[in-house]
Amino acid sequence: YAGPKAELQLLKCAQLAASTPSTAASKAAHAALLREKPPLGEMLERLSCAPPLSALLDVLPPLAPRWYSLSNSMLANPNRAHLCLSLALYTTHASDGKVAVRHGVASHYLARVAAPLLDSSPPPATSAALPTVTVFRREASGFELRLPRVPSTPLILIGPGTGLAPFRAFLQHRRHQHSRKQLGACSLYFGCRSARRDFLYGDELQTMAAAGALELHVAFSRDADLVSAGYWRGIRLNIEYVQDLLERDGEAIAELLFSQGAHLYVCGDGQEMARDVHASLLRLTEDHLGLTTEAGEAKLGELAAAGRYCKEVWN
Repeated sequence: YAGPKAELQLLKCAQLAASTPSTAASKAAHAALLREKPPLGEMLERLSCAPPLSALLDVLPPLAPRWYSLSNSMLANPNRAHLCLSLALYTTHASDGKVAVRHGVASHYLARVAAPLLDSSPPPATSAALPTVTVFRREASGFELRLPRVPSTPLILIGPGTGLAPFRAFLQHRRHQHSRKQLGACSLYFGCRSARRDFLYGDELQTMAAAGALELHVAFSRDADLVSAGYWRGIRLNIEYVQDLLERDGEAIAELLFSQGAHLYVCGDGQEMARDVHASLLRLTEDHLGLTTEAGEAKLGELAAAGRYCKEVWN
């Protein structure tokens, strides 16, 4: 189904493969695709390729499902499902230097569906006029984030950005299932770029903290004075992340984890945040337990095996 442009493109690929070791050619081609990430329609247009829709659907893989942890408890909001998500927006660079803005499929679809509910006009008078979206529930795998069975168990919740979602559900569930006297201490570490722009559920969390329902620790990475914030010779200056708060509170966290049996949960970005949080916890075992790096890793592994160091992360 391809036209002359496709043949020329294939010829160039063949010439590249003939003049370069196959591994190097494949790596270069893969790197170029990663940089550019052309959408399907654009790729077909570029190659003057116009296959019949039936043939195209036969070879396309199914769109991967997007899994979202609910940000509310059914005890607090019966028959309601709250989602907390960010709009995926990124840029790609073509081989000719052009920059393209790409939009995440699922997040922008949900934004379009929810737009009538989020604008300033009154909501529809009847449920029939409300926007709908088809969803399905994933069967339990046993690896979901779950509250401890004993409500008096201390909790350490680390959820920057939309990683806050399951922890809001945790807080609601605890509040509706048990009395305040039955609940153990709860420390929530939240981070985002700006307190004014993306402090998710900020008013709600601050109200709970003021009432003594949790200890709230926040890091706003872009709220520092722009003149003093940035990087100097690889050193981060006045840009605070949740892992910095963990190291600041290292002694208290070590006491909760290793003396009081606390459960620690991490939710959010799996590429950098979860890795940096783990590194901070590892330093915590070295600084406050006197362990070597290897022994510290083993200690954190023991917590994970016991269900006391749990992660829900995505890339």
